[in-house]
Parts: sequence; structure tokens; C-alpha cells
Amino acid sequence: MPSGNLIQPVNRRLSMSKNPNPQGKGLTPVLDAWRGLQPAGAQAKSPQQVLTDYFTTLLVLSAEFSFKPAPGVSYFLYLRGSRWILSLISPPEWAGRLPGPCLGRCELQTDMTWTLTPENGIADSSELRAALGAFQSGFVELLDSDSTLEASLPHYVAHLPYYRRLLAAGLANSLSQSLALAGLGGHSGRQWLEQTPLPRLN
Repeated sequence: MPSGNLIQPVNRRLSMSKNPNPQGKGLTPVLDAWRGLQPAGAQAKSPQQVLTDYFTTLLVLSAEFSFKPAPGVSYFLYLRGSRWILSLISPPEWAGRLPGPCLGRCELQTDMTWTLTPENGIADSSELRAALGAFQSGFVELLDSDSTLEASLPHYVAHLPYYRRLLAAGLANSLSQSLALAGLGGHSGRQWLEQTPLPRLN
């Protein structure tokens, strides 16, 4: 599957709008943002951790947001209708005006992968279960190929907005390094699906 389509099959409702240089100040801000979103401290990871990081990070990057996330800051992933939304505002801070059910708290790691701590009781939300099921189906579709896992990584996804595109490239670089360090390179996506359990968030 061409690299430009890697995230779109997982969530076909991604925003197609983008501004390649939102600061409007030439190339310097672009390079600064690119350097700031490069992975630091990538490590060898187990197959389960690689797949979990890939799944979770694609899920977060399928959400709509227009700010530059920073490592160590808590963000919150909401489902608004059929779209995922990433916000700095926690559920209690909405004072009853939630944009939709909250899946959990997200945090960007220095290696440009994301972690997600699910909210209690998400299994009771039919909306969240359905959305996660659809996302997982798209993730399986993305990997179910004779091509290597490395070939599926989102090194450049043209349709993504600016910061999400840089974060996707950071994820690809990070997981490429982790795969090489762990000696896990060269296996097809189909082999990964057959040998490694899919992540579960509920």
C-alpha cells in the first residue's frame, strides 16, 4: 500500500485541510518544528510493544487537532459523532459540555509514540466500542499484506495537516529505529498479525 494512504484507511474521515507553513515565516519555522518532533531515545521493543505503539499512535493521529503537542503533557481523546478529537481539556473541565465520550488520557513520549490511559467504563459506551472496532478493522486492513511492517509506516502522509504530518513521520522514524534495534525488521504485516495479539483498550 502506498505510504500516502497509510493513516487514511484507519480513519477515512481525517480532515483533508492543511497549511504547510502556518507561521508564514519561511523555512526556518518548518525546520525548527521538524527538529522538535524527531524521536529521541528510541529503544528496542518487544513485538507486542511495537504493535501497541503503532496502533495507539495512529489512533491519536487520526484525531483532529491544530496545535503542536509536547511530550509530558496530558491530552484527552474524545469521540464527537464519528470523529476523534484531541483536546487539552479534561472531562471535568468541560463542566457538563463534553464534546462526546472520552476514550482516555494521551501523552506524547520523547520517542514520538503516544500512550493512552483509557477512562473507566469505556466498555459500557456503545459509541466508543463501535468506533474502536472500526479503527481496529482499518488497522488490520493496513497491515494485512505481504509487505513488511516497515513499508507500512507513515514516513510521509501528504493529506495530513501540518503537525499531524510531522508527528506521523516522527512515529515512522521511531518505530524503524526500534525494529532495527530489536532485530525485528523484515517481517510482513501479515506475519505480525498472525504472531502478535492486537492491542486492547477496554
